[in-house]
Amino acid sequence: MHQFSRRLFLGGMGAALLAAPARATTGHEFYCGLNCSGLEDNPPNAPTRAMLATYAAQGVRHIRLPGLWEHFQDRPMGPLNDAAVAQYRNVVTTAHALGISVLCEPCHNYGGRMIFGTAQKFGGGILTAQMFADFWMKFVTAMHDAPGVAGWDLMNEPSDLDGDTLRAKAAAWVDAAQNAIHAIRNAGNHLPVHVEGYGHSSAQAWAINNPDLHTLHDPLDRLVFSAHCYLDRDNSGQHYFWDEEVAAGDQVSNGRMSDNTGVERLQPFIRWLRQYGRQGNIGECGAGQRDTPDRAGDAGWLAVLGKTIACCKAEKLPFYYWGTGPDLGVGYPYGLEPRDGVMPPQWTVLKHYL
Repeated sequence: MHQFSRRLFLGGMGAALLAAPARATTGHEFYCGLNCSGLEDNPPNAPTRAMLATYAAQGVRHIRLPGLWEHFQDRPMGPLNDAAVAQYRNVVTTAHALGISVLCEPCHNYGGRMIFGTAQKFGGGILTAQMFADFWMKFVTAMHDAPGVAGWDLMNEPSDLDGDTLRAKAAAWVDAAQNAIHAIRNAGNHLPVHVEGYGHSSAQAWAINNPDLHTLHDPLDRLVFSAHCYLDRDNSGQHYFWDEEVAAGDQVSNGRMSDNTGVERLQPFIRWLRQYGRQGNIGECGAGQRDTPDRAGDAGWLAVLGKTIACCKAEKLPFYYWGTGPDLGVGYPYGLEPRDGVMPPQWTVLKHYL
């Protein structure tokens, strides 16, 4: 049991930014879970009990649950929206009743949010780290007694922040994340805090995009750094047929696409975790349902997905597949929703690791 005994202060990072002690492994233990989408949409579309029960029946015991900052807090520094918190909490409680733990990710916001009708990003002076800290202190307080919460994922894929250089943009995210960590611990919450990387949290570009992220400090030493790793040609998760990906080539490495593509893209992130003695996970990764548009069969996708998850297991990196949820539906090529009672083929790989 961790004890919180040192008071932290909101504001600048200051001398509190000390490197965590080194660990021998990249993570605590491996598990495989799912991203359950919908509550981050406008309007929010909550995963149903029937959906969660379907996942539980397949062996799912862990989900990551996105939301949207604006749904919970209409204006920065303002009160939380009780109805939005109740809706989110209901999904968490339902999942818990089905034996599923939830990684709460209430800010699927890419490093910004709307303020008075205008999109603002960290680093621009209008959306501040103190606003982010205020939200997180209020959110963890509102959710403190929700059953089955596994931890807090600060924000999805912070990207395109304001700043003159890459380092300045990445520093704006470090500042926001550190303030949020302080706020969560000031609220007395002891759960792990997951921190995604600047630049869409790309595993392959992690070290380049995050020159100072290792300086984040948690007095409880319970930070988990969360990378994303998609398996298509450009790591975007927006291409759906493996044979087309092979023909296009790997636009990340300028090499060829193969069943080792995911493993290769994970390596820079794994090396970074080892260098700084940090824990990590893979918060998003997905694969298509077909290798070609005009006929069934997805041996190519399943091979690259299987090797990627096997690598995560070997490195003790928890893995969350993207994705499921009412907004994605049965037509989503990376999706896991059953069609006419038939489960998509990605389940044949995932069930080996659930």
